[in-house]
Amino acid sequence: MATTEYITDKVTGFLIKVTATGAAAIAASATAKRVCRLGSIAVKFSAAPTTSEDLTVTLNSMTGAAYDTVLLTVDPSTDSTTSIVYIPDAPLLLEPGDAVDVAYTNTDTVTYGVTITLDEVL
Repeated sequence: MATTEYITDKVTGFLIKVTATGAAAIAASATAKRVCRLGSIAVKFSAAPTTSEDLTVTLNSMTGAAYDTVLLTVDPSTDSTTSIVYIPDAPLLLEPGDAVDVAYTNTDTVTYGVTITLDEVL
């Protein structure tokens, strides 16, 4: 189940926060409605997955599939990982219609929580 919050304050401006949780495959996505920066992505597993499979974070470009870019690929079973945080090293701008997708097969049906934040560029 995914929820989207739109948060506004005087310091950070406009923030989109998408959260998802479950114990099946992860298919979380945050779509920019305005020009935004990717703030962060956090994934938390209740236990370390044991089946080898990749969690991927992809920039899904509204321009088309030729511009889609994998930002992160990690196999959480490799190091018994239960927490993954991705913060871009440099500003990563999204145009309206661009999306950031988090995907993971989750064969082990581990309970997870995903948070994606996008910051509006003022």
